[in-house]
Amino acid sequence: MITDWRRALLWFVGACVLFPLFIQINGGIYNDRAAMTDSLGTLTRLPLPISLVACLAIFALLPGNFQRIYAALTMIAGVVLVSFVSLWLGGDGVTSPQRKLLLMAQILLPLAGLLLGQLVEDRQKIIARAFLIVLSVVVPLQLLATWTQGSLILTHYLYVFSIYSHFQYVTLIFVCGYAYALTSLWDEHRLWLCMLALAMLIYVLAGLSFLTIAAFVLVILAFSIQKFWVYRKNSKQILISLVFLSLAASVSVVYFEKVYTQGVSSAGDPELFKGKFKRLSEGKVPSNVAERFGDWRLFGSAIIASPKTILVGHPQPMPREIRSSPHNWYIDTAYTFGLLGLLPVLVLIGYTAYLCWRRRKALPSQVWWLVAIVFYLVVIDSNFKATLRQPYPGIFAYFLWGLLLSRLSEPSQLERTAS
Repeated sequence: MITDWRRALLWFVGACVLFPLFIQINGGIYNDRAAMTDSLGTLTRLPLPISLVACLAIFALLPGNFQRIYAALTMIAGVVLVSFVSLWLGGDGVTSPQRKLLLMAQILLPLAGLLLGQLVEDRQKIIARAFLIVLSVVVPLQLLATWTQGSLILTHYLYVFSIYSHFQYVTLIFVCGYAYALTSLWDEHRLWLCMLALAMLIYVLAGLSFLTIAAFVLVILAFSIQKFWVYRKNSKQILISLVFLSLAASVSVVYFEKVYTQGVSSAGDPELFKGKFKRLSEGKVPSNVAERFGDWRLFGSAIIASPKTILVGHPQPMPREIRSSPHNWYIDTAYTFGLLGLLPVLVLIGYTAYLCWRRRKALPSQVWWLVAIVFYLVVIDSNFKATLRQPYPGIFAYFLWGLLLSRLSEPSQLERTAS
């Protein structure tokens, strides 16, 4: 039986992990009209998410649950070990290790989410309910703020606070939070979730991220196919679903046409959206994709420069005046810490896959959906962005990964009945 204080703590954790409120060390709540696109590597300017506060719940959940966090502790210990080995063997005796230590801290910080997720035991689906409420509040308010400011393209400025990396990270995290709520709470809140789906559809279209739009469309299509199979003998339910999907498609077409006509982001960069389609129509790769491929080649050639750089990386991250990031967590980590630096996360991916395979016949569909969400964040999105070392998306991704490991470690219903 879950106690009242633990229930309240789970509500707090779920809300804080997803809510996009950011604090700056030198300025309180992040609330700038002009979007910050680069903190210039200065920690005091970097907007830090309140999900860091949620991680303090580790100390309340840890007593009596130490055995639950074995995988997370092993991962953290592995990251610390390989990082120090890279610092020791990858140095050149001249370059200061300060920037490399800072990157090490950036990689370690989001791992608090993994610890927290493994400690959470949420059989009452409180985390999913907290996600649903946060999305139901923030998404309509952000759309309203966008339209009030005379734009169709998502604004970061919500008057009371601003959202950091609202295009690059937050929209995708919201889609993942919605997917988790949708697949966990469908039987209890299907009408609520359907209405929110329409708002989410406009939200992702206004966010201009192809990866986010593709992720949301895949979630809706896959979930619809699953439910069509469940309701295949219920013609009324099938008809209602088809009407809803047709409405959603119509809304998306209308809003997409309006956004395309406007074609300019809040930052005044037409290439961010409209230019992508122009280059595609000309048979060219969109400029941001071409730039990303160029970054991968730049960093990749530096990684394989010598056996030493392959194994333990470079004395420091690439100078910011050359390139700040390859937009790929794995390449970024391999450049600075070598392939050795990738070992802990690859081992944890393998361990998670092993648990999924071992429990494959006993896992309910909700857990398989969580597997898909974690896979998208850890494997797909992190190969196009530095997701796992950014505090907001990193803590969220690791938190869901911890939740998954917690669920995979629980005895199945059959095992509980037998005992």
